[in-house]
Amino acid sequence: MNNLHFAFRPFLPSLMNEVFERQSNETELTYKPAANVREDEKNYTIELALPGFTKDEISISFEEEVLTVTAGRQPKEEVKGPKYTWNEFGYKSKYERSFQLPETVDADQINAKFENGILNVILPKKEVQPAAVKQITIA
Repeated sequence: MNNLHFAFRPFLPSLMNEVFERQSNETELTYKPAANVREDEKNYTIELALPGFTKDEISISFEEEVLTVTAGRQPKEEVKGPKYTWNEFGYKSKYERSFQLPETVDADQINAKFENGILNVILPKKEVQPAAVKQITIA
């Protein structure tokens, strides 16, 4: 998981790694969307800024305690006519961010909603039983 940049603990990432990273394919950039993480007594909530996307262009996966959000779209076909003289966002880029989740997340109950360019991923907490203390008899 080389894309793991955030866990629910203090972390100061490199600014350039946080904004984007160039893939081996030099024509595609992967951007890391801005994120907020909130916590209350029942849930963690991850808010991701994904303006300009539709919910059909966003995918969320969960594997081995890592939640990954990816947003992208198919490239537009070449349009005849004026060419861009400046193009800061395009169709040859994608957004991706991964989060290492704590053990207290109930993975079976994760849900998400997307509204006004903000993706909210709700991560319900599960009750974690404290480890039982076992006394060992010395022989």
